Amino acid sequence: MPNPPSSSALLLQLFRLQEAERHRVGRALHNQVGQALSAIRMGAHLVQSEDDADLRAEDLQEIIRASDDAVAIVRDLHATLHPPQLDSIGLDAALRAEHERVFPGAALTLAPLPHAPAADHALVAFRIAQGVMRAVAQAGSTLAVSLAGSAEGSGAFTLDLQAEGATDLPELPLLQALAGAAGGGLDAVSGTHWRLRLPYGPTSATPADPA
Repeated sequence: MPNPPSSSALLLQLFRLQEAERHRVGRALHNQVGQALSAIRMGAHLVQSEDDADLRAEDLQEIIRASDDAVAIVRDLHATLHPPQLDSIGLDAALRAEHERVFPGAALTLAPLPHAPAADHALVAFRIAQGVMRAVAQAGSTLAVSLAGSAEGSGAFTLDLQAEGATDLPELPLLQALAGAAGGGLDAVSGTHWRLRLPYGPTSATPADPA
């Protein structure tokens, strides 16, 4: 049986993952948002010098389209960096939104927990699920997700993640270390099934009213 990774190896893996994410976000900002803003600027100059009403209307439509594209990219980056649903309406909503983003067109029915877990535990659960979703999507498979916890809020809540096909999850030791640091555990039930357990107490805060 292989020895578990050392803390130094896990920290190095975390650093590499964070740098890869920064690189991805930076590339999206430069290549996609930057290009959209350049198109908007160019279109605005064209509108200023355009005398034909029909051509001016076409240029304005192009500016609107480029603006919509830029807004969509920024919203996607925001959801990647920090899911807005997690703070406003809860873990289940954040997981559904991320699942829809990673697996377009794949519906996910996810029952909420009886009450909200602690904010730190909800964020840990989301990040672990996010990591598994990405790996499963890269493997060309889909993922089923379920949440469970007692109404009394005692013990732990569980998050089950089950892929349709075998998935390589090189980040598993890092995700397991994250779960352990939060007072829980992440078990690889099989090559397609992972179960996360995190503390679930009766004093967990209720999500803020989105209104």
